Amino acid sequence: MSDFGTGPRDKKMEKLTFLAKGDSWYQKLGIEKTPQAREDGMRSDGQTGSYEWWYFDAEYPDGTKAVVGFYTKSGISTVSPPNPTTILTLTLPGGETIYKRISEGEGKKIRASRDICDVEINNSSVKYDHGGYVIHYEDDEITYDCVMEPKVPLWRPGTGHWVFGEEQKDFFAWFVPLASAATKATLTVRGKTTELSGTGYHDHNWGNKELSECFNHWYWCRAAVGDYTVIAVDIISAEKFGYLRLPVFYIAKDGVVLDDNEERVVIERGKTECHPLTDKFIDNDIVFIQHSESGADYRIAFHRTGDIQVKSLLESIGYSPEKIAAAKQMGVNPTYIRCVGDVSFSVTEKGAPSVTEDHALWEQMFFGSNKDAVIKG
Repeated sequence: MSDFGTGPRDKKMEKLTFLAKGDSWYQKLGIEKTPQAREDGMRSDGQTGSYEWWYFDAEYPDGTKAVVGFYTKSGISTVSPPNPTTILTLTLPGGETIYKRISEGEGKKIRASRDICDVEINNSSVKYDHGGYVIHYEDDEITYDCVMEPKVPLWRPGTGHWVFGEEQKDFFAWFVPLASAATKATLTVRGKTTELSGTGYHDHNWGNKELSECFNHWYWCRAAVGDYTVIAVDIISAEKFGYLRLPVFYIAKDGVVLDDNEERVVIERGKTECHPLTDKFIDNDIVFIQHSESGADYRIAFHRTGDIQVKSLLESIGYSPEKIAAAKQMGVNPTYIRCVGDVSFSVTEKGAPSVTEDHALWEQMFFGSNKDAVIKG
């Protein structure tokens, strides 16, 4: 299973699914070309027919990894009723992973500001504060307080909206307030408190169309390598939209975006195998190559060495155990894998490349039921 299907891009399909970037789209969406902090406020109504979440993760030198998400619902399905939910995934230095999901109850509307990021769910919260973010998570055995300060400016690719369908009304939106952040945290687990300093990331998603109807799968990768911050994404649209490749590439250094033109990126995958738990393909090598208009050549290679989380997305969507079992019997089993591994970054400018290596995390989100990849373009 080392090869995956590829083919030429379908021009008709390109009109049905695309990243909105033209001037008319900025006007239609009521946003400026320069991202603004208000875009991190609540963008949906939190009701049936939409989904929305705010995601925060941080890594620390002792091996601790913390991911906190604030959701308008218990899952990510547009058909689910409102149910404000906080999710924590915590990996401890010894390798233990703790997963928590706390909901307020169906029918309740999330407490969130539309003007700025300010969200409260149960005893947990996140708030924008003078460019940074203050995160608080609390349950019966864990308390996590984290302050995240930006290292790079607010960012999104184009308008941050991928548009689907002939009427161009369905969309998936992505906004990145913190592509890279300095983090300081206090973590208490079962009575033991640790002070932590590390690096973090925050993004914000919302939309009005089932993700499974828009996308077949994606790899969402990011890394802080030396002085560089990289976000590299390989999105493949759903079969109904032609399995089109919708890439993202972003690179910044010293607070300055060096390149974010996704139209120039070349993506290579390799060492593909069948994952023993999802029974779908997983690419152990993913390489993004960007020939920048400035003349610099960037190459970032992710090599998977393991996973820290593998799960069915049917639970995240909000399905009951009975519905999950029925869906799997029908061959429907969207999956999520949080990968860990090594990242190698090289930049070539007027001479030999300089190479930096580090560790990284990335995800495979797989909505389709196909076992082998089909990619157009």
